[in-house]
Amino acid sequence: MYYVIIFMSFNSFAAKIPSKWRFEYHAGKTEARYTEKQPSILFTAEDITQKSAYQEFIFQYFIAPPWLDISLGTQVTGYQVDEPSQIAKQFTYLTQYANLGILLPFWDYWNVKLNYEYFYTTMIVGDDAFGFRNLTGQQFYPEIEWLPFGSDMFLQISPYFKFPLWSNSSNRKETTAGLKIRVPMGALHERSFPSYAYQKAIIIKAFYTNMKLEFEREGFITSEMEIQQYGITLGFNF
Repeated sequence: MYYVIIFMSFNSFAAKIPSKWRFEYHAGKTEARYTEKQPSILFTAEDITQKSAYQEFIFQYFIAPPWLDISLGTQVTGYQVDEPSQIAKQFTYLTQYANLGILLPFWDYWNVKLNYEYFYTTMIVGDDAFGFRNLTGQQFYPEIEWLPFGSDMFLQISPYFKFPLWSNSSNRKETTAGLKIRVPMGALHERSFPSYAYQKAIIIKAFYTNMKLEFEREGFITSEMEIQQYGITLGFNF
């Protein structure tokens, strides 16, 4: 009987320990504006606004939950295009990344995560008419999240912001700002933030990103490119 009680107690405790891995999926709509210019009279500047679908996939594993983790992710926009109608002006924007993140334990209203990231990004355009291809690099950036109602609320509403501090691809700079509404599912919502953040939850996210790039190739004039995206998505942690 004694061993049965110990076994049941251990199982009860173990059931409350969150898993060390999670998947996150987002789907929604974005409006993306792509501009490209070059200091050459022979170059025709591009200024294209595209409305299309957006998806994001994230796999995350917590080495030391919730403070240290690794993540793999893919973001893609530019399929199921609503505008423009001309196929020659449509584009797909793809980004993939792998990063190592460290969450700094500040206080209940702020969370700062430092990320070291390896990224791959490209544009897919018919006949390679414009855009850039197969850009890779590394960067280091903080992700800052503000919890205006504290960390122990069931419903988390949190603005967030991230910007690069260092990159070995210094001609690429990407900034993101947004708002997340996270509704945890199940009893694990009783855990304080950020412990429950990687458990099952419904996430609504609105965001703005701005990626600026000076694309240089030997023997060619440098092109200045910029992609601005506004989007809203519905996502799930599971």
